[in-house]
Amino acid sequence: MNLRQYIATMLFATILCWLSWVFVITNVDPFTTPISGFAFFYGSLFLSVMGTLSLIFFLFYKLFGDKNLPMFRYVEVSFRQAMFLSLFVILALFLQGQNYLNMVTASLLLVIFVLIVSFNISVKYKSVR
Repeated sequence: MNLRQYIATMLFATILCWLSWVFVITNVDPFTTPISGFAFFYGSLFLSVMGTLSLIFFLFYKLFGDKNLPMFRYVEVSFRQAMFLSLFVILALFLQGQNYLNMVTASLLLVIFVLIVSFNISVKYKSVR
C-alpha cells in the first residue's frame, strides 16, 4: 500500500466512523439502551477520533518533520500517538459519564498515560539502537 492509498483509506474509514457515531447518537436512547448501545457509542467515537487525529498528526509531521525520515515512520508515529490520545479522551469521557472523573482521577489517568507513552518511546528507541 502506498502513501496515497493509505491516506485515502484512512480518510474514507474516518468519515464512515463519524457517520456511524452520528447514527448512534440519533438512534440510541441512553436511558433505555443496554450496554451494547454505550459500547457502540464509545467504540465509534474512539475510531473516529483516532482516525481524525492520525491524519492531522501525519499532516503535521509531513509539513514540519525531518525530511530525512521515510514516510512510513511518520505514519507509524502519528497512528500510535493518535491511538494513545484517543484512548485518553475516551476513557476520560467514560469516567465523566459514570460520574467518576474528578481532579484526582483525571490526574491519575494523565500520569498513567504519560508513563505508558514514555515507556513506549523508551522501548522503541532502545530496540532501534
